Amino acid sequence: MQGSGAGERCVRVTVHCRQVRVEAGDGRQVSLSYPGILLSGFEDGKAVCERWVPFGAEPTEEDDERLVEALHQALLWQEHQSECPM
Repeated sequence: MQGSGAGERCVRVTVHCRQVRVEAGDGRQVSLSYPGILLSGFEDGKAVCERWVPFGAEPTEEDDERLVEALHQALLWQEHQSECPM
């Protein structure tokens, strides 16, 4: 979702687990869950965009860098300095 107005913006940061269902080799459905950070952008109280940034059980430096970049872009958006990057 993209917000293009000049309304009041805020970014919510939450820890979030994504669930994915995949078919196992024997035809069974298997549910996998993995953690990440969900960045949700709100404009005038309405959710207009979101970005999910995954990280492993033992986050790496690469995970940290990806999260810092996503937070930076989200804050620029919040200050009306960029389009919704999420």
